[in-house]
Amino acid sequence: MSMKQQHPIFSVEPDLLPDTQLLNAGILYLAKDGSMAVLNDISAELIGMPQATGSIVPIDMALSEDSDEYQVLQHIIQTECEYRDAVVRWEVGTDVRHVLMDTFVHQSQEGQVYGMYIVMKDMGNFAALDQQTQRVEKVATVGKVAAGIAHEIRNPLTTVKGFLQVLEGRLHNGLMDEEIQYVEVMMSEIERVNALVAELLLLSKPTKLDKRTFPMVELLQEIQPWMQAVARDHGVEFLYDVPADFTLFGDRDMLRQLLLHLIKNAIEAMDVDGSLSIGARMVSGRTEIYISDTGPGIPYYLVDKIFDAFYTTKDKGTGLGLAICERIVADHGGKILVSSKGFGTTFTISLPGPSQQSAKLFLHNQAHSLLS
Repeated sequence: MSMKQQHPIFSVEPDLLPDTQLLNAGILYLAKDGSMAVLNDISAELIGMPQATGSIVPIDMALSEDSDEYQVLQHIIQTECEYRDAVVRWEVGTDVRHVLMDTFVHQSQEGQVYGMYIVMKDMGNFAALDQQTQRVEKVATVGKVAAGIAHEIRNPLTTVKGFLQVLEGRLHNGLMDEEIQYVEVMMSEIERVNALVAELLLLSKPTKLDKRTFPMVELLQEIQPWMQAVARDHGVEFLYDVPADFTLFGDRDMLRQLLLHLIKNAIEAMDVDGSLSIGARMVSGRTEIYISDTGPGIPYYLVDKIFDAFYTTKDKGTGLGLAICERIVADHGGKILVSSKGFGTTFTISLPGPSQQSAKLFLHNQAHSLLS
């Protein structure tokens, strides 16, 4: 028996039914007999049956009777209640999201109810969205403070450095070796402060990026001498899983700094003779880079804090490294994830591909103007 013959939804004139595939929402039809018509791809995804578009299925076949989602649909069809903009937590499998739900009664002119239309607008995961919003606001606040502090430090720092350079030249002329050593120590400390100021300025506002496509292997070759020196000092073994023709799209200098920060962070987390893996792959049109270490891992109660500016567990750390990494990734329109389950830690950077980047160019420019 055909779908149109089976279901009361098709008692409506076909010309009066919208093309549900054009709607940016999931459309379901619940009949009083407990069956459900899946009217477009979005609704099929929402019930966890991506191949069910255009099908009629029993509700209890699509959703477990013990699930909250099943109970919601049963309540709607039994009470025939019409909702507007109801926010419903929707979980199918391991995917948690929130949907904005509207329901409409389908009835005859005589008032006989055939079923209910359900329109569900996918709003994503509110919890994750809320965390992301809070983090963006926190980074923006820290950025403003960092910018003010950095400029106040840099001005006197430049003056002191200039006079020390003049003094160093005069001491060389006077053959005052011991005094020269004092000056060199002071110059070294000033360079450390200057590097901190540079990090504060990088954290303070989005950087204007010079994006281009380049081989990732070339980037790794640039930092190879530093990595070899680290390997000798710490006994670290480097493992690579990067295809020779794998390319990155972004600001080369910023991505190099990102890799250096993450690699340095991973090395410092490991004991001697650890191993560090660097890999890259394409996933659904996006570029993924992962860096894994064999260190002790990050306790679960610290995972949410490690990207906070000035938070560090190291005696001599500034707490800016991972905050800067997150800023660089955000400026590229990507996201950075951390996974640590008691032993070892993996940082995964997900970046848009070139086509996705161009589509987001307008939004990226808007973000620059709002956060600067």
